[in-house]
Amino acid sequence: MAQAMVKITASECTGCDLCITHCPFEALLPLTECPPNHRKRPVVVIFEKCVGCLSCIGSCPTGALHEISIPIVAELSPLVLMDGETLDVELIQRWGKDGSGWA
Repeated sequence: MAQAMVKITASECTGCDLCITHCPFEALLPLTECPPNHRKRPVVVIFEKCVGCLSCIGSCPTGALHEISIPIVAELSPLVLMDGETLDVELIQRWGKDGSGWA
């Protein structure tokens, strides 16, 4: 049995941010800058934090989130960026100082 992870189809992501609040591991974050041809900042998967719980998939109104399988013997996630590419993402405050939050 393989490990599951979430993949976002960038062309279908509207940047509504609904999936961010459904991820208990803070593995979904919006890009800092809005790329050309987008009205909103798309959300990306931080593969180091995604545990494959798939709780975010049902929150996407456009169906941009999909389950992918990672073989048990995989040394590297298929979501890892190649050639040293990095994504500039914005951290989201999910919890208040008193321990309460909206997530």
